[in-house]
Amino acid sequence: MSGGDMYTNRQTSSSNCQQGTTLGHQRCTNHSFLLFTFPTYIGVHGSSERPGYWWTWRGNCAHCSRRILAPLGIFCQNFSSPREGWMPCRYASCAQCYKDDQALPFKVNRAFNDEAAYYRRRKEDTNKYLVARDGDWTITPFQCDKCWFVNIYGRLPSKLSLSDGNVLATIRRANLDIFWSREYRTVKSTVGSLKEIVRRAKEAGRPMPLDTMEPWPVSDREGMGMAIMMLEKSLEKGRNDGTYMQYDTCRKLRSAAFNVFSATTQGNSKRFAMKSKDGRVAHMFQGSTQSLLMERFALGMKSRMPQKSKRNKALVAEVVADLLNRMEEELVDPETSPERKRELSMAGGYIAVTFGYSLRGNEGFWVDAERLVASLHLGRAAGNDGHVVISLLGRFKGEEGDRMHVFALANVTRSGIRIRAWLERVARLLQTERKTQCPAFCDEEGYMLSSSDIEGVFHPYLKEMQEEDRYAELIPRGLTVEENYLCFRSFRRGAEVTALNQKVEQTVIEFVHRWSKFEKSQGKVPGFNMLEHYAEGARMRPTQILFSASL
Repeated sequence: MSGGDMYTNRQTSSSNCQQGTTLGHQRCTNHSFLLFTFPTYIGVHGSSERPGYWWTWRGNCAHCSRRILAPLGIFCQNFSSPREGWMPCRYASCAQCYKDDQALPFKVNRAFNDEAAYYRRRKEDTNKYLVARDGDWTITPFQCDKCWFVNIYGRLPSKLSLSDGNVLATIRRANLDIFWSREYRTVKSTVGSLKEIVRRAKEAGRPMPLDTMEPWPVSDREGMGMAIMMLEKSLEKGRNDGTYMQYDTCRKLRSAAFNVFSATTQGNSKRFAMKSKDGRVAHMFQGSTQSLLMERFALGMKSRMPQKSKRNKALVAEVVADLLNRMEEELVDPETSPERKRELSMAGGYIAVTFGYSLRGNEGFWVDAERLVASLHLGRAAGNDGHVVISLLGRFKGEEGDRMHVFALANVTRSGIRIRAWLERVARLLQTERKTQCPAFCDEEGYMLSSSDIEGVFHPYLKEMQEEDRYAELIPRGLTVEENYLCFRSFRRGAEVTALNQKVEQTVIEFVHRWSKFEKSQGKVPGFNMLEHYAEGARMRPTQILFSASL
């Protein structure tokens, strides 16, 4: 009898044998039959001195029948003890036999690709994430695939069910992710230390200073059901890759379940809170989505899965300058409709500000209309230091609450981008339409524009430029404009690349890129006078102007 037979629904000639009390994973009410078969069952599948004394466990691999001695191999932690009507599991496996047979196409991240093969400095471990290691089960909350199936469904899996087979394959993948949340050296070192502890205790004749492994309850209190769902979702078609869904999307299922738990009476009754000196409160939960198993699984899954992101391509100063010039040509054309002129003015002003100060795409939309109009006269007649003042009002990354940030941009950049001219057009529109308490880049009703609104204006121009030979390197013809050149990061990355090419000091670039962090201590509530911000920022203004002037 192989180790896996204990899970089959064996038939018996005894009329008293029913599915009631357990024999391995089989239930039986005929106790004479149970007593008759139990010694044979132990002798074939495994044994231990006492239930829970895992260091004495002995078993045969359920896959190749090889003899395994703990702490080596893989043992189910329900190996030696009955649990809630089920007999001891007795599942054991060689480490190399406990593997992902890849019946389901779960993605595995590889450190090297074919292009980097020449530069490899170490041999790639092809078994990483796919095969267990000796002793993995001793340092992770582990139950075998079929024990977990019983915990979740309350029954044995059917060999004739494709659905049950897929669930077992998914549980195997989850267990391997849990195992691989620990590094190989950690597992190897721990197993070596455990063997030494057992040897020393036996030689000295003293009690074993190791905790026993009690059986797990026949239920899913650790979150395996959620782990299965996350893995099933990972097999769906993703946005960045048509063959899988990325981890950051899959983890949202766990987050949603945790949010519900934290709102329930169970979640609040099991909540503990700690308050730090600065008033921050940290809450501790005991729900299944925050269990050790789930933490290990999430770490292992994230480590295993590839992380793909489609980075926005940079739009450097020469491209942005030509883009704005083409937009201006259409803007001043007498045949251009007023509606189209408004679109061009708003898009051009947004691009000038976002590129000029290397803002993230969403931050560019927080230019305040009233403050833009009121401060437009500042810096107009300042000679070589001519500048235009911008006020951003809103919530920014890494900050809490609403803040106002004031900074200055050069009137004209090195590449000829006329920042002031574009913003004066926007200001005239706002004054004509009598818009004050709204974003500067808004629609006719005063509502903030979106990235798609701006992209809808400049994408056609970029496509035209893409066909010209002089932009063959800056806007490669093989790229899809709509996918690679977006408000989100294209202008910010282009400003950074341009500044580096112009030998702008790194300290200046870092100052501009971390403007919200530098101004955090000086941020004012929206009710403060804008001129006070302008005066307080005088010492920063030369650095701000230097960056935008170099573009």
